[in-house]
Amino acid sequence: MEENKLEIDQILSKILKHSESQLLKKESFVTDDGKPNTESIKKLFRLIDINNNNRISRTELEQQIKKIKFEELKPNYDDVVKEFFNYFDTDGKNTLDEENFVYGLERWLYKAIHVANSSDKTKTIDEYDWIVWEKKVIHGDSFLWAFVKCVFEIVLGIVILTFLGGPLTTSILQLSYTMRVPSFSISFVIVPLAMNTRTAIEALFPAGKKSENSASLTFSEIYGGVVMNNLSGLTILLAIVYSKDLQWDFSTEVLTVLVVCAIVGVLGCSSSKYPFWTCIIAFLLYPISLGLFIYDKLVLRWN
Repeated sequence: MEENKLEIDQILSKILKHSESQLLKKESFVTDDGKPNTESIKKLFRLIDINNNNRISRTELEQQIKKIKFEELKPNYDDVVKEFFNYFDTDGKNTLDEENFVYGLERWLYKAIHVANSSDKTKTIDEYDWIVWEKKVIHGDSFLWAFVKCVFEIVLGIVILTFLGGPLTTSILQLSYTMRVPSFSISFVIVPLAMNTRTAIEALFPAGKKSENSASLTFSEIYGGVVMNNLSGLTILLAIVYSKDLQWDFSTEVLTVLVVCAIVGVLGCSSSKYPFWTCIIAFLLYPISLGLFIYDKLVLRWN
């Protein structure tokens, strides 16, 4: 399949990322001062050169490549090896000596260092891996399939909501009556909190073990979920209220939710990597939203 055809940047980023974490035991291919780590490259050459003849054959390379996960794709390993040798085998001998291997990787690493422009140079491979694979997902041939899948899931969700909306509403009202909590709080506070607590815990506790990009992407997913869940839920709810001409007395709550969603949405749309100071804004949103709610209720006297 065409979507499983990989370019040299996708191939090398995964090989080096796998090598850093599994083969070299966290040893980076980039030094602290932002230059290729020649010793690490030579060490990788010796690890791939299984028969120790100072040359890497196609078979030896394929054995290593089969241990690597290329995201959700299952590439043809012969094509991956061919692409690798097209890039490195400059003398046409169909095997790679240490000189060609080191020269090819250093040339590629200089490009990766320049493109990634990471503040922590030792994280360059992680940064560049995210860049090339994000490009693959967004601009690759899988975009159409991803779009069709999203549309299908939305339609399926609407169908499920149509058939289960009545029982769900009844259950929420009964829970609201039993707990003596407004139904709005059940729908937009308790239920989302219960559904997303596990994701939040998984994001916070192992965050120190993740790379900068991995942690940022996790929080990006959470921010995106907050915005989309609330906006889609409010849109459907307000559409029903308007079409049925129902009485509405939750203007303050809706305004508070929309303000928070707008702030988080701007953060989520402006970047996929978040510096530390954004977490301060995220934590402050809760007391800010409470203050806005109280101000609207007590000062503006909104209903």
